[in-house]
Amino acid sequence: MPALTFDAAFFFAMGAAFSFACSDMGMRYGLQHTDPFVGSMISRFVGTLTLLALILLSGVRLPPYGEHYLWLAVAGVFNPGLFTIFFMFGISKIGVARAAPIKGSSPLFASLLAIAFLGERPQWHNLGGVVLIVLGIALVSSGRTEGRWRRIDALWPIAAAVCSGVGAVFWRKALPAFPDALAGAFVGLVSALTLVVLYNLAFNRGRIRVGIERAWKPFLLVGIIAAIGQYCFAGALQRGEVYRMIPLIQTSPLITVVFALLFLRQVEAITWRVPAGALLTVSGAILVNLHLGN
Repeated sequence: MPALTFDAAFFFAMGAAFSFACSDMGMRYGLQHTDPFVGSMISRFVGTLTLLALILLSGVRLPPYGEHYLWLAVAGVFNPGLFTIFFMFGISKIGVARAAPIKGSSPLFASLLAIAFLGERPQWHNLGGVVLIVLGIALVSSGRTEGRWRRIDALWPIAAAVCSGVGAVFWRKALPAFPDALAGAFVGLVSALTLVVLYNLAFNRGRIRVGIERAWKPFLLVGIIAAIGQYCFAGALQRGEVYRMIPLIQTSPLITVVFALLFLRQVEAITWRVPAGALLTVSGAILVNLHLGN
């Protein structure tokens, strides 16, 4: 009979989904006071300190040096590094209620890359879930814009989805060499922090001080919550296949849309297409993770 697998990887993935949904809402508030680059730098700095504190308190040790550190550094650059920057741009351009479901298309890219480079073999119903995800994106992006946002701005969360998919493959390749997911999450987050710090120092230096003064409070919270989400993300990919874990993690848009409907109804123009598209996206994610009995 059809069944979902409720293993440790499943619960790590759902923990990541809830954490990322909460951090998405914090980003929405923080981006009213600064740009995505400064916001990302604040949140990644706080997140790195959070994971470092957890490592010191728990006594977790990093594995010996090897090529797995390189793979994890590349993974961190793509996700959460570039992913977060592109996604924040998406939130600032089209709102969190639309950007979150669109970046939920990352299972499409992650599954294709996992098949090509990791040898994963999803079944036909898993690929059917990918179709539902694409339909959900199309529904969220359709309809009249009413002058509030441009469809071309949807490219920001789509770029975030691509980076998430590419990053997932590198995370999956590197994490088996890390006995504890906490250590892997820390290394990946350090890589992401390095990326945004170097960019801000090179191209955005004049906005750093003002951005930190105006937005440090919401992004402090975002950084802590996102760090927990990154640990759960690493735990999920350490234990489960990319084509299973990424769709589950990307159920976060449904939680985000519920939050947006509850708290941002007067701030963002939310039509029926947004929650309907989110439900399609999440339904596709569940189908991707479905296992049919023999």
